Amino acid sequence: MICPCQTLESKPKNYTDCCGPIHDGKLAGTAEQLMRARYSAYATLKIPFISSTQITHNAEEFSEAEALKWAESSNWKGIKIVSTKNGTEADAKGIVEFEAHYQDKASQKDLVHKETSLFEKVDGKWLFKEGNIAGAQSVKRLEPKIGRNDPCTCGSGKKYKKCCGQ
Repeated sequence: MICPCQTLESKPKNYTDCCGPIHDGKLAGTAEQLMRARYSAYATLKIPFISSTQITHNAEEFSEAEALKWAESSNWKGIKIVSTKNGTEADAKGIVEFEAHYQDKASQKDLVHKETSLFEKVDGKWLFKEGNIAGAQSVKRLEPKIGRNDPCTCGSGKKYKKCCGQ
């Protein structure tokens, strides 16, 4: 079987020679290898691998159930590595910019997830630290936010915090 991370390559590798050994416990030698293996883990539904290869921050929590739901609802088409900065075997940090191509099974719409990911080597093991999704924007409110001390919008004459804001 062609490795899912190699489907957009001109000379693709087999899964058993590419991401398979990394999924089975072999350490990724570079940040790019880990990125490819993480993509392949989504395509092959090996979600525990995703969880085990990332650094989680105090308030963060990775939901394997949500990741599995997304993985199962997608037809994975391939990954394109746009650029890498550092992330070699000799480095402690690396950046990988990539495009993950997939199709939403429900809508049959082809989609591209563009991200720049930061990787860090911890105790000799490459781990995903954080990603910046291209084009992601914060949610913009249509109306201004109601402050706790503003008059309540229901017209009661009370402060919002003492009325509907409770």
